[in-house]
Amino acid sequence: MLLKFNFKFKISTFKLLIIFLFFLNFLSAQEYSFDFEEFEKKPYEFIVNFKIQPDFTLLNKSSELYSLNFLNKEEKDYWDSYTASLELKGSYEFSKFKFTLDIIDQLSYTKNNEFENKFSIYEFFGNADFSTNFSLQIGKKSVKWGKGYIWNPVSFVGRQKDINDIDAGLEGFWVMKLDYVKSLSGILQNFSVTPVIVPVTKDINEDFQAGESVNFVLHTYFLIKDTDLDFYLFMKDEKFKKIGFDIARNILPSWEIHAEYAFEKDVITNWWNSDFVVESTASNTHDYLFGTRILFGSNTTLIVEYLHNDAGLDIRQMKNFFDAVELAVSEDPDLLPTVKKYQSESFSAQFLMRDYLYAKISQPEPFDILYFTASVFVLFNINDKSEMIGGEFNYSRFENLNLKLKYSLLFGENNSEFGEKISSGKMSFLMEYVF
Repeated sequence: MLLKFNFKFKISTFKLLIIFLFFLNFLSAQEYSFDFEEFEKKPYEFIVNFKIQPDFTLLNKSSELYSLNFLNKEEKDYWDSYTASLELKGSYEFSKFKFTLDIIDQLSYTKNNEFENKFSIYEFFGNADFSTNFSLQIGKKSVKWGKGYIWNPVSFVGRQKDINDIDAGLEGFWVMKLDYVKSLSGILQNFSVTPVIVPVTKDINEDFQAGESVNFVLHTYFLIKDTDLDFYLFMKDEKFKKIGFDIARNILPSWEIHAEYAFEKDVITNWWNSDFVVESTASNTHDYLFGTRILFGSNTTLIVEYLHNDAGLDIRQMKNFFDAVELAVSEDPDLLPTVKKYQSESFSAQFLMRDYLYAKISQPEPFDILYFTASVFVLFNINDKSEMIGGEFNYSRFENLNLKLKYSLLFGENNSEFGEKISSGKMSFLMEYVF
């Protein structure tokens, strides 16, 4: 299917913004004039990001999830989808106050041959600087905590990264956040305290966690002799829920090590037993990650990380689920609703099992190709020996225009996480233009 977009959809805001962007681009191309006032700091900032991305997914017709998804449907060898998105980032500052807005309008032509439009507010908050040490933020804000590259168990107030697009922006939550920062001399070079309040109701932060609650999170940061050290405490309705810490240090200017740890009380895990019944258990979990980043003399960057997801499934529990899928598809249709519900609620997360190893190598301008960066990665499931291998090819020769080709391939035996995925490979091409 060729890349086609029907821009006659009834979303006037999206069309008006595109016309406005082309108008701005036209103005920016006019004759240049030198004006000292242009170098004065303006109270506002405005960035527009326009993306077009087609995706091609090769389906794994031998997987149990393929059989479940295409039960009583026409079989397919692949899925293709196409996405166009417009992101607006802006801020306005006056006196000691600053307001920030980050919104995205995304139009997708999905694998179901339908157009879908999604409008999201990623950030919308106000910041007040009371002094050089105190600041307050209220609104929807993306809070990024942790030192890990692929996963952050201490990200108590943020969303987890997408392993298929780790560098993508993350939607925030509605919070009230206070920062106190103090620079010192001596062994302790910097210190900060950050309390955060996260309310959860049926209308606010409903995807933060189940049920209504008021959550208090305390983050403290220390810079001790070039070592970054953070501590985190999470209270739910005045009751202890989580605690964690992370640490990072440069052993050499080109060699960094980092680690994270989080303890959480009463984490509920759903899994299938051998009688094809879903069981739920609540247990305390210990999640952790440690890794390293090395920059070689050739300008090659290597990232290696090990992570442990304590609430993940073991090999037996994983096999029980796939056996339940096979039984529901072939013999017991009454089991289908339970299987599909479990898949959507408990089996669609990342890092379904417990232990993973991740490695990535990136090289700017390989073979002296200017403006070109190549990278490859592997995510290895230590428990069932399945793996995901992928890479990116990024080209930024043209001003404000970025081109990126991404691919991923999945390998594994029967009843393994990546071996039973509905896809066996995916390729996407991203064209990004920044105004």
